[in-house]
Amino acid sequence: MFSEPATILHWPRIGVFLLAWSAASIAGAARAEEPAEASRKGAAAAIRILNDPAYHAAERKTLQQERLFEVLTEWFDFKEFSKRALADQWGAFTESERTQFVDVFSRFLGKYYLGELQRRYAGERVTVERQEIIGPARARVIATVSWMGRPIPVEIRKLKTGGRWMAYDVSVFGLSAVQVYRAQLLHLLRSRSPAELIALVASRIDE
Repeated sequence: MFSEPATILHWPRIGVFLLAWSAASIAGAARAEEPAEASRKGAAAAIRILNDPAYHAAERKTLQQERLFEVLTEWFDFKEFSKRALADQWGAFTESERTQFVDVFSRFLGKYYLGELQRRYAGERVTVERQEIIGPARARVIATVSWMGRPIPVEIRKLKTGGRWMAYDVSVFGLSAVQVYRAQLLHLLRSRSPAELIALVASRIDE
């Protein structure tokens, strides 16, 4: 599963861009009142970091990735993502194991997808089309990514937590990141304990 993360979501460059595009400015996306405006500001903030000449030198790429990950964690709710990906197995984890899993899973995803974004980003454009409020604290944002001259539909699901709209899932052509990871994580848990799964994910971070 984790040895070839590029194949997990079947999104090659598009998926790499979309997940890492979640990186947003703390002042912009995290505090925006409307979920669509949060996404617009988030996309712009991530692109600014990617295009900033201060990070163009090879020795500055680690710092650039750290900056992207810092703001990503302010916009993307990794705990909610992890909880939904583990589904009913979330209850099999102790409170300590849940905290550990969210930590290593977020760092694994961040390192891979942000690293790929740094290497592959080539000026793709994101257009936020509209938002749909589907409950007092639930919304989805519909966007389009211009990819090799083709419009790629994207759906970002959000929850309002502490007054902020936080994303917890991204879908491309109806393929949900939560659903894809859920299938693979639950498969691994058939033969591994929560502690063993945490160790497996952690072992992939420094590879």
